[in-house]
Amino acid sequence: MKLRKFLFIGAILCMSTVSFAQDVDCETEISIYREAFKQWDGKASTASPIMITNWRKVFINCPSAKERTLTDGTKIVNNALIRSTKDAALKEKYIDTLVMVYDARIQYFPKSGIGNIKGRMGLDLMAFPSRMEQAYNALKEAIEIDGNNSNYAFIDALFSSTINMVKAGKLDESAILDAYSSLMDIVEFNIKRYTEEGNEKLLNSYTATKGNLEGGVQPYANCEDLVRIFQKKFDAEPDNVELLNKIATTLANRNCDKTDLYLAVAVKLHKLNPSPESAYFIGKRFLADQEYSKATSYLIEATKSSDNKSAQQAYKYLAQIMLKESKFEQGRTYAKKAIDLDKTDGEPYMIIGYLYASSGKECNSNPLHAKAVYWAAVDKFQRAKEVDPSLASKANEMIREYSKLFPTSEDAFFYNVFEGDTYQVECWINETTKARFSNN
Repeated sequence: MKLRKFLFIGAILCMSTVSFAQDVDCETEISIYREAFKQWDGKASTASPIMITNWRKVFINCPSAKERTLTDGTKIVNNALIRSTKDAALKEKYIDTLVMVYDARIQYFPKSGIGNIKGRMGLDLMAFPSRMEQAYNALKEAIEIDGNNSNYAFIDALFSSTINMVKAGKLDESAILDAYSSLMDIVEFNIKRYTEEGNEKLLNSYTATKGNLEGGVQPYANCEDLVRIFQKKFDAEPDNVELLNKIATTLANRNCDKTDLYLAVAVKLHKLNPSPESAYFIGKRFLADQEYSKATSYLIEATKSSDNKSAQQAYKYLAQIMLKESKFEQGRTYAKKAIDLDKTDGEPYMIIGYLYASSGKECNSNPLHAKAVYWAAVDKFQRAKEVDPSLASKANEMIREYSKLFPTSEDAFFYNVFEGDTYQVECWINETTKARFSNN
């Protein structure tokens, strides 16, 4: 019966805490429950009645005295009360109490971060199937509040919770893809942030979260499934610009831009609301179809986007098209513009390296010069992995392959060029490099 009295906390909290505080020495009660709490090992079977009773007094009478009372409370309610009963109805009431403790922490200690508190509440509630929707809402609010500063654990949990909600029929299947898209943006932001800061611990955590998201979305994210899910939405609301942007973005991110639905959505978007963003979607589709001339005109328009990410990607696509069309100098111009928009992205440097490496026939004023282009190319591959460690494997592979094409020391001897000499690669490249020789 003593434990059941605990269930009236909610009603008591609605009253003035001042009247109760007159009969309770909060500091004394805190000291008593804390001493028992320190001896407790977290197991329900060893929970001290003194700990529970005195913590309850503090929570009822002076919840704003110390934040520790509330953080301790979530552990006490979870481990000493919820785990101690097999009575389903009583367990639900204890879970209500757990939520009240979190709500009190938000009320009295918001400086600890409302998003953080909501996220922790969501994590705890995920353990109880009956609170699936409540957990989902808490985690969703946490991410909405903290945005790019969201804890990786909350991101993981929200995605899992979204999948659970879909399986239970409480959300449409497309919610998984929406969650994947928005959460992956946050994850990639933090991977980039902690790469730049050199924070290996958090980098590893967000990288692991990225893997979890990619693994979790796979059953719902092949192109056939995406088209099945989104075709109905497109047919129902073909003039909904917000929906069309969401469909186009999701299909593009999942490499489903060769589908008929993608092209239909992109064209419709551009017709309804011509913009650099809609031009980007169409240009990407024509690029996938290898219709480079059509793709180029749309992608040039896309570079005017206010979204740096889209504009930067458009410049990279243009650089790739120029590579395919052997318009090397123009390709480098586009790649450099991509670098200006994101100096931590190594891919534009990779493209410049390919442009240089493809210029041997054009830059062949002499046999040495025709091979010196590979020196310049390898310099760019080296730079790519320096600014973007995620490209290290790919860049190293290119460095190995193109180093085999370096001139030999015998080739260079006739031009009075020796190992380590500064060498000006002329032609359209016009860059300074160092002489290196192949042993082949």
